[in-house]
Amino acid sequence: MRFFGTTGRRFSIFTKLVLAFLVVIAPLYALGAFVNDRGAKFVEQEISESLRQQAEFYSTSLETEFERMMALQREFMADEDLGSLSVLEERLSTYERVMAMRRLQARLSLIKESSLYISRARAYIPSIGRIISSNGGVNTLDRVRLEELKSDAILASLPFVHKDGELFIREYYPSPFNLDVRDPNFVLELQVSVPALYRFLEQLPGYENGGAVLVQERVAIVSEKHAASYDKIKDQVEAQLSLWAEQDAVVGGPSEARTATLTLQDEHYLTVRVYSPSIHSHMIVYVPEREVMGPLQKYRTYMWLISGIALSVVLVFAYWIYRVIHRPLRKMVGAFRKVEQGNLQVDIRHESNDEFRYMYEKFNFMVAHLNKLIYEVYEQKIHLQQSELKQLQSQINPHFLYNSFYLLYRMTKAHDVENATRFTRFLGDYYQYLTRNAKEEVRLEDEIRHVRAYTEIQSIRFADRIRVTLEDPPAEARAVPVPRLILQPIVENAYQHGFDLDLDDCRLQIGFALERSPGNEPLLSIVVRDNGAGMSDEQFEAWREAFRLDQPIREVTGMLNVHRRLKLKYGERAGVRLASGEPGLVVVITLPANLPPETGAPEGGA
Repeated sequence: MRFFGTTGRRFSIFTKLVLAFLVVIAPLYALGAFVNDRGAKFVEQEISESLRQQAEFYSTSLETEFERMMALQREFMADEDLGSLSVLEERLSTYERVMAMRRLQARLSLIKESSLYISRARAYIPSIGRIISSNGGVNTLDRVRLEELKSDAILASLPFVHKDGELFIREYYPSPFNLDVRDPNFVLELQVSVPALYRFLEQLPGYENGGAVLVQERVAIVSEKHAASYDKIKDQVEAQLSLWAEQDAVVGGPSEARTATLTLQDEHYLTVRVYSPSIHSHMIVYVPEREVMGPLQKYRTYMWLISGIALSVVLVFAYWIYRVIHRPLRKMVGAFRKVEQGNLQVDIRHESNDEFRYMYEKFNFMVAHLNKLIYEVYEQKIHLQQSELKQLQSQINPHFLYNSFYLLYRMTKAHDVENATRFTRFLGDYYQYLTRNAKEEVRLEDEIRHVRAYTEIQSIRFADRIRVTLEDPPAEARAVPVPRLILQPIVENAYQHGFDLDLDDCRLQIGFALERSPGNEPLLSIVVRDNGAGMSDEQFEAWREAFRLDQPIREVTGMLNVHRRLKLKYGERAGVRLASGEPGLVVVITLPANLPPETGAPEGGA
C-alpha cells in the first residue's frame, strides 16, 4: 500500500488513524489479558489450595481415626482378664479361664465394632496357647505362628505390619522386650479393613482420572478404582517421594503438606502429599491438570479467540479506514496533483452520500471555476494584446497619418492658419491619449475628450460633410471610471462602415444616460447613432450571435473587442448591443456607473 503525501512527513493520516486506534485498543487488550492471566493464576492457586485442603482434611480424618483405634488398643492392654490369662493362667480354674476368655472375646468385639476400619481384633496369648478373636472363635496358637509374630516384630519398626495384602496394628507386651530371650506375654492385633480404606481413598480427589494413595514404608495402599491411573505415574510418585524425603531431611523433618507437578508423556499431574506423623504415612492425591484446569484452559482458548477477533477487528477497521477515508483522500490528492500539473479537465465522483461527496462536488466546482477564470484571464490578455495591437496600428495607421499630414499640408499651403492650428491641437491630443498607457481605466470625461478630438479631426478632413453631435454626460457621470478606448472604436466603426461619404447629410450622434438595473444598480449607457446605410436582417442576426457567443464573424473587430473587454471586466451586466436606427445603426454601450471615492484630474491636455 503506497501512502500519498509522505514527502516531508513521517506518517500519513491513514497510519496515524490506525496507530491511534491501536493506542486506544492495545492498553485495553493488554489490561484484559493481564487481568485474565492474573485471574487464571489466582484460580489455579485456589484450585491447588482446595486440593491441598481436601487432602489434609481426609488425611487428618484418617489419622484421627487411627489414633483413636490405637488408643483403644493401648487401653485394652491393661485389661484384667487379658493380664490374668497371660500371667496368672496357672492360678485360674477351668471355669475362670473360660469365663475370662469369653469376657475378653466380648471386649474385642466391642473394639472391632468401634471403627469401620477394624475388620478383626485378636489377642495372641502364648501362655495358654490360644488366639482369641472378635469374630467368636478361639484357635490354637502354635509355635510356628508365634515365631512369625516375633519375626514380624523384628522386621517392622512401626506398629503397622503389611503382610499378604493385609494391614495389621500390633502391640506386644511387654514392650520393649528382647524377643531373642523370651516370648511376649501377649500380642494384641487389630486387622485394618483394607476394603474400608479403599472406599475411603475412592472419595478422593473427585476427578475421573485422579486418585489417592496411602503410602507406609514404601507400601502403597491404592484401590482398584485408582490402580490403573496410579500405575501410570507410580515411578514418578516414588521419585518425587525420594525428593521430598531429601528436602525434609534438610529442614529437619517432614513438613505436613507439599505440592508438585509430575509429568508423564506430555501430561501433567497436580500432586499433593500430606504426611501424618502419628501413623507414619503419606497421603498422596494426584489429579491430571487438564481435568482440574480444564475450565481455565477453555477460558484461555476464549482469550486466544478474543485475541484473534481483536486482531480481525483491527484489520477490518484499518481496511474500513482505508476505504472510507484514505482512498477518497488519495483520490482527491491525485486530482490536486493533476491540477498542479495543469490539467483543469479533472472531474472526480464519489458514490457515497457523505462529506467526501460534498468535498468532491466543491472540488469539481472549484476546478471548473478556476478553469473559467483562467480562460477569462487568458482571453482578456489576448483581447488586451489585440486592443494594444489595434491601438498601435491606429497610432501608426499610415492612411490616417498620411491623410492627416496631407490635410495639414493643404491648410498650410492655403494659409488657413486657424484651421491648421485647430487641426494640429486635436491631432496632438489624439496621439497623446493613445500613447499614454499608464492607466487601464480613465474617467468618462477623459474618454469623451479623446472622442471629441477624433471627431474634430474627422470633421476637418471631411469638410463638415458629417455632422457630429456629442452630448455632455450627466454631471454625476463625468467621473465614472471606464476602460480606455471603449468609445473611439465604436465611433471609428461608424466613420469606416456606416456612412456613404458621397452624401452630404451624414449625421453622427453620441449621447449618455444613467439608468437603474433590475437589481437597482446604477448603469451608464453610451448611445452612438448614425444615419448611414445600417445593416440587413441577416447581418443583424450574425452580429447578435457573435455578441452572444463572443465569437468574431471573420476577425475581431473594434465593436466585438469592446464587447468582450466589458464582459470580462464587468460580467453579464455590461457589453455592446446593436439596434436599427431606420435609417442607420444604433450602438449602445452599457457598463456599471461606479463613482470612485475620489475624483482625480482629467487626463489629457497639452
